[in-house]
Amino acid sequence: MRTLVLLCFLSLAGCAGSDRIEGFSASGPNAFLYSAHTSTVMTENDDGSAERIRRDWLADALQAHAMCADGYVVDTRRFVPDAVGPFGNGGEILYSGRCLGNAPPNAPPAPAPVPVVRG
Repeated sequence: MRTLVLLCFLSLAGCAGSDRIEGFSASGPNAFLYSAHTSTVMTENDDGSAERIRRDWLADALQAHAMCADGYVVDTRRFVPDAVGPFGNGGEILYSGRCLGNAPPNAPPAPAPVPVVRG
């Protein structure tokens, strides 16, 4: 009986996976594209806890890619469903954004202006 209970707990532990399916790419020195997959747990709504979790994931991805140290703004957010029709469940949330700073990360400082000498 103990073995059966132990096997039940082990099988449940295998189901406790992550619902975090995401993608990230830098579309320029100060711009990015981010995607996060939705499901019945991570719904596509933009005003609930699932959206707050996705925004945390986006911040983690930007930090992992050493981008937007001064902050960022999301310019567009759109939902792309996996399937159309009554049986469609889930899809991708696509975020397009840009960094708030003007200089790309780790950019060399601008050279000092050379004074004009007349003589």
